[in-house]
Amino acid sequence: MKKYYELTGMSCGGCVNSVKQALMELPDVTEAEVQLKPQGVLLTLNESIDTKVLQAQLDKAGHYTILNSHGDGNDFDDDTPVIERNTSFSNSHPERNARPFGIDHEPGVK
Repeated sequence: MKKYYELTGMSCGGCVNSVKQALMELPDVTEAEVQLKPQGVLLTLNESIDTKVLQAQLDKAGHYTILNSHGDGNDFDDDTPVIERNTSFSNSHPERNARPFGIDHEPGVK
């Protein structure tokens, strides 16, 4: 199972390595993919681990904090963060700005 956790306190590659090493010491963690921007970790687990246990392990490694967890332990779900898009539909279709809501005249004017 996989679970994503948002973190704070990391500022460099050394922090990333410290977090990964600390979490990999837990017996039910089989993989830890730690990223700096945005700060977080995707854990592959044999069994679900309480957030307090993870936080205690991070406290041993430094001043790192788990903010939120996403997922229910059954792979990814709708709570798993996604990368935001840099464009929107209206930016890529300028005709939508010229005719809001798809109408070609002012409301109330015929």
